[in-house]
Amino acid sequence: MNKFYTLLLLSGAVLSMNAQQINGSFDGEWGKCIPWDSKGNTTVVGTTPKGWTISNVYPGIKVEVGTFEDREGGKAVKLTNKEAAGQIVPSYITLGTPWATAETKVTTVRKADGGTWGGQKFTYHPDALSFDYKRDNSHGKENATVIAYLWNGTWTQKDVPANTAIGVLSYGTATKVDMTDRDRNVLGMEKTTAVLGGDVTSTDGATCVAKINYAITGNTKKLVAEGEEDKNEYEWVSKTIDFDYGDNADAKVEKINVIFSATNYFGDRKYIVANNSLSIDNVKLVYWHGLKSLKAFDNDGNDAALEFDPNVYTYNVNSTFNDWYVPEYTKKGAGATVETKYDAKTAQYVITVKAEDYDAETNPEAVSTYTIQYAKPSPTLTSLSIDGHEFGGIYGLANEINATGKYNDNAEVTYKTSSEYATVEKSFDGKTLTITVSEEGTEPTVYTVTFEGKENNAVYQIPNSDFEGWTSDGKLNEGWHSFESATGALASFASFSPAPTMIEDGFEGKAVRLRSADLMGIAKANGNLTTGTISMGSTEPTDAANYNYTDRTNVSGNLPFAGIPDAFEVYARFTPGTARTLTDEEKANGTEIKLQGRIQLILHDNAPYYDPELDTQAGSKIASASVLIPETAKWTKFNGEFNYVGEPSDKQYMLASATTNPIPGASQDDQLDLDNVKLIYWHALSELTFDGKAVEGFNADKTEYTVKGNLADDSNKIAYKVKGKGANASKSVDLENNVLKITVEGNDISVNADSKTVYTIHFDNTSTGIGSISANETKNHKVYTLGGVRVNGKPAAGLYIVDGKKTVVK
Repeated sequence: MNKFYTLLLLSGAVLSMNAQQINGSFDGEWGKCIPWDSKGNTTVVGTTPKGWTISNVYPGIKVEVGTFEDREGGKAVKLTNKEAAGQIVPSYITLGTPWATAETKVTTVRKADGGTWGGQKFTYHPDALSFDYKRDNSHGKENATVIAYLWNGTWTQKDVPANTAIGVLSYGTATKVDMTDRDRNVLGMEKTTAVLGGDVTSTDGATCVAKINYAITGNTKKLVAEGEEDKNEYEWVSKTIDFDYGDNADAKVEKINVIFSATNYFGDRKYIVANNSLSIDNVKLVYWHGLKSLKAFDNDGNDAALEFDPNVYTYNVNSTFNDWYVPEYTKKGAGATVETKYDAKTAQYVITVKAEDYDAETNPEAVSTYTIQYAKPSPTLTSLSIDGHEFGGIYGLANEINATGKYNDNAEVTYKTSSEYATVEKSFDGKTLTITVSEEGTEPTVYTVTFEGKENNAVYQIPNSDFEGWTSDGKLNEGWHSFESATGALASFASFSPAPTMIEDGFEGKAVRLRSADLMGIAKANGNLTTGTISMGSTEPTDAANYNYTDRTNVSGNLPFAGIPDAFEVYARFTPGTARTLTDEEKANGTEIKLQGRIQLILHDNAPYYDPELDTQAGSKIASASVLIPETAKWTKFNGEFNYVGEPSDKQYMLASATTNPIPGASQDDQLDLDNVKLIYWHALSELTFDGKAVEGFNADKTEYTVKGNLADDSNKIAYKVKGKGANASKSVDLENNVLKITVEGNDISVNADSKTVYTIHFDNTSTGIGSISANETKNHKVYTLGGVRVNGKPAAGLYIVDGKKTVVK
């Protein structure tokens, strides 16, 4: 009797044949046993447990070879070989259908055969079969048999005689049928002359997935101590037998059959011994949930020598975990599932093995957990970025880093840690940024970034903007940068990217050429030139990890800028290549790839800035200007005006970028030639008025004007507006020559003396004659020296400007 099954029955639970178990307790109510034969027998011969059939037969008389016996308040199956009409009937029980055949003439028998066909629907992969048995073979030496098998598909044998045909004057003739899933056929046993039936066929792919064919030898007779009476008692023994899956552990299972026989099931019938018996109870399918082997490695990939024992569930490795060298194992359990997980917080690698019959509610114990305890590593930084400069790349991050630029209190510092449980602290002492990464139970890891504080002087023009300066190895030697100085995770692959090249036939002298290229099918890379630094973070061109930026940590990675430019000009040529194929999403969105180059200039304050621009950095933008360069074979001048969205800053940078296409990875084999990039600072008037009205004939390029009025009295009626974001204007008065001058200086006047324009306004109502007046009469007049200085009080005798006219004072 099986207590587990008893509990299930008491609780009303029912085990389905489609579930992971079979009914092996035999304690429930037994039903009628109606032996099957090819003639359609309906005679009941004894009883049989639910789900099973005992090999009782009805060859004209009832032969009952199996029944139950009491055991511990429950039932067990007792199988006994019996003699009937001079023949020994084998006793067995099966999940399939027992059958027997013979043709007789009076008491003579020929063509005897039998066994089991069919089975039960089943989908699991049990690893073993366990049962209790009691064996009595005292009536003659003979083995009992345990057979079990799992399979998919169907075998069919033609013309199998499957009933007992009784004859008197001649032999009876058995009725033949096509038999499906006969035990011998599923198990792949050879057909002999003693095996009846015709040809055997199977469905495509039919497979015997696993099998057991086990002989129970001897008996279980209770040993009798010396002097004790032999009561001929037999005791129960427990047994577990593994299924043999061969190479089919992953094969699909559709059916199962289990057979217990009191004789050698597939042996010669003439050796069956009458009255030998086999009692069976507590039949269960066993599902393993352990490991057969386990191997772990240290951080360098060396064997950690665990001394594995399947029944030991905790191990220690004196090394940190490296996910390049994860533990290796083999499971015990054909249908078992294995889950693995490394817990960075505890530094434990956990292997959870669940049997195929695991269920959190009904069978929660069908699981084994193996834990490998590693040494907990100190947390580290897996990435560090300061103002867009990603330090480290694919070769990792050094603990001591030197940066040639400056560190700013408002610098944008981002990072990732090796452990989500780590904490990070930052401190700055004016030169060195210290980053401490800590986690409970480990030693902290300290990183230092020392800034040398070097910085270039702010300029009004981009250095080497005529592209005449090149190094001996063919690189621009000042002002501009490309992939050779890139940062980011993929910076070490910069040599594969298309580098700028020098050409001799520039607009004036030398020039620079940018080309786009297909990088071995991995990506299409635009030609790229910048006054900042290129970040190479991804092989996908449109990835946000790819951008140009002002790198304030590197003295060569940024361009401090002093000017407030109004426009720029550039000479360019562009030869288009081949556009890439649009994705389905781009086609659906109406995306169009235009083959054109672009140069863009962005002026921003003392903060990180990227191109392509980020919305989060919008507050740092001061102004920008750009031009698109279509196909043109000749050098052509392009002009772009700056659009100011913010106010100039005391500390600002110019981020200029030139590319073969404004869309990343848009095409290949484009060619963009550039020369003479020049920033323009306007120094002109945009408006000139006299007494509230526009001065007649005003044009910003015209510098001489005449107005009707009195210079001394009307100079304040001259008003103007300046053209130029950073331009300044001043007025001067020349009373002797009746002239007012307006001098407009461009923002770059400090480095360019020609950056100014002087406008002259003449006043035409002064007299050409010279009158006279006595000194006493001057008190009611405006009197100026010829140098324009007003005279207060009584002037000395001489020539003066009186009320705007030259007058002799006596």
